[in-house]
Amino acid sequence: TTLMGIDWFAFLTVALVAVVASCFVVSVYSVGLRFWSAADTRAGKFTVKDDGTIGPATAGFPNPAGSTGAVRGLRALAIVCFVVCAATVLYGIYLIVPQFH
Repeated sequence: TTLMGIDWFAFLTVALVAVVASCFVVSVYSVGLRFWSAADTRAGKFTVKDDGTIGPATAGFPNPAGSTGAVRGLRALAIVCFVVCAATVLYGIYLIVPQFH
């Protein structure tokens, strides 16, 4: 229906898609940051202390043996998350700008 010349269903559809898309991008980016942080921790850059806080690695922690595969896997997952975010944003820009299609 149109009240005062506004198609309210179309307006609500656009608003809902915008909210869902923004939540998706923020969530996937956050997961990517978490994977990147976990890779740094596995690589020995940071240490989880006994009280649960994270601090700089001590002398015995840098580059623990056998963690390179896990670090590469976590970094790859982080990069995949960042690429998905970038692709989503670029697709949104493509949909908004009429000169692109």
